[in-house]
Amino acid sequence: MVGTVSQVTGMFSSPAARNPQTGMMRAAYAGLGYRVEYLNLEVSSLRLGDAVAGARAMGWLGFAVGEPHKRAVVPHLDGLAESAAMIGSATCAARRGDAMIGENTEGWAVLESIEEFMDPEGARAVVFGAGAAGRAVSVELARAGVRAITIVNRSRSRAARLAGLLTNIGVDSVGVVEWSDTFRIPALTDIVVNATPVGGTKEGEESLNLDMDSLSSRMLVADMVLNPHDTQLLKEASALGCDVIDGIEVLVNQGALAIRLWTNADADTDTMREALIPALGALAR
Repeated sequence: MVGTVSQVTGMFSSPAARNPQTGMMRAAYAGLGYRVEYLNLEVSSLRLGDAVAGARAMGWLGFAVGEPHKRAVVPHLDGLAESAAMIGSATCAARRGDAMIGENTEGWAVLESIEEFMDPEGARAVVFGAGAAGRAVSVELARAGVRAITIVNRSRSRAARLAGLLTNIGVDSVGVVEWSDTFRIPALTDIVVNATPVGGTKEGEESLNLDMDSLSSRMLVADMVLNPHDTQLLKEASALGCDVIDGIEVLVNQGALAIRLWTNADADTDTMREALIPALGALAR
């Protein structure tokens, strides 16, 4: 129709060509019947501030933030939601009036996946990784009432800094393990999350330095690795009867959360998943 103006959203990242989400997000909007564009944009670190200012000036609904911009985007935004402020990075921004407010959906997406299986309040968790993803997951678990979190990380100092934050949030017991040897998961653990890139090889053969025999069927196991989504950790956990969450589930939830923040609508996650899987297959080739 002549004169019809589309609403705009998108992703700022570099390299943008590795972003598999474009088709997934467009399929979600189509399923909702919304005339909303999703643009996959190559944005250099030097031009990140200009990109944010442009999106704000043009009245975008919001935008997602990919690597390497999740921390660098923060000073260019007009504010941060509470969890994003705790985490110290943003994975998307949503327009609120004339302002762009940063949100972090990475840990939130994992938490939503966990809540499909169990109530995490009072649970005991082990999180592998204290980087951006591990920090995001740990903060959301803490905010959800998990009573004990063990951070397993190669750098003890980084894990210790995260542990201090979790203690301040109110986690009853926070442990730090320097990941130099094979790790055994404590028997009473309820939730296990791999928030590292380990396992993300083309063949899916690399695995965590983890004693797989320490897994038990009572545990819920999540692996944020996206490609391949059937990591060795999840294969071992599934064989033991664990409930599992893969990287596809997490990324779909992230996309759905972004759309909710931008449009206040709940996208169909089955439609999104169907559109995402072929894109991941193309990246793997």
